[in-house]
Amino acid sequence: MESIKNFTLKMDRNAQIISVLSRNTEIWNKVSKFQVAVDQLISNQEKLVEYHSLLTKDITTIEKDKNNRRKALEERTNAVVRIMQVFAHDKKIGKLQRKLYHLNYEYIQNCLDLELINISKKIFLIANKFGGYALTFKRKIKSALNPDKLKATNKFEKQFGLNYEMIKNLEDAIINFIKAMLPYKSEMAEKEKAALKMKEIHKKTKKLLTDKIDGFVLMFEDRNPGFYKEYCDLRQDHHYKHVKETINQKTDFHDLLHVENEIDEAKPKPKPKPKNPQKANPESI
Repeated sequence: MESIKNFTLKMDRNAQIISVLSRNTEIWNKVSKFQVAVDQLISNQEKLVEYHSLLTKDITTIEKDKNNRRKALEERTNAVVRIMQVFAHDKKIGKLQRKLYHLNYEYIQNCLDLELINISKKIFLIANKFGGYALTFKRKIKSALNPDKLKATNKFEKQFGLNYEMIKNLEDAIINFIKAMLPYKSEMAEKEKAALKMKEIHKKTKKLLTDKIDGFVLMFEDRNPGFYKEYCDLRQDHHYKHVKETINQKTDFHDLLHVENEIDEAKPKPKPKPKNPQKANPESI
């Protein structure tokens, strides 16, 4: 995603150009095609302002809450992972050892949010499976009616230090992190969408300036040099001189505007063609 700073700089340049054009309306407002192009430029800028407000929306509180809950989940997941790794090694459960081998502190700390949730859920299920903890009311009733099951669970807790409270805390941490992550992801998605829209509008604005407005301003190089220079000074970094080189002011403006009577009235009228081309002087054709 393009940086907010770059978007802001482009918007500032657009605003400066619009300011110059707005201050000199009386110079160019009789050129209808010019007016249409300026209106489009202003419309683009208004859309950019709207999307920019979404892009720069302050989500610090949401992000901080998400990060705090993630940290809590990392800590509780790591605590249970260490215990289950010791358990797997002590009981020589090779399959479980291989599942847990890569889950060190750095890996859990650096994994993506969704990956952390998946890891934590798996660790929760593994710990509950081998620890035999009853987390639902129905299972608690069954466990209370099965002294052997309760005895095994107590033994596991004494040997490896995993207790019901740790399992429940891990479950709560998973749920709390999901609750905090969803609004954060939603806000970030909106920002990403706004950035893509701004990029698209900036591209259209650049084309509008280069293909149309730059050319229209060239009409006033001789008649309104102050306006022309002020505009050119803002457009120097857009290679405005290349636009000038590709437009023949004496022959191309009429085609560019597609309107009559909007070019300088002082411009010499073309000589009428002879009625009989066969008798015309070749030098006059």
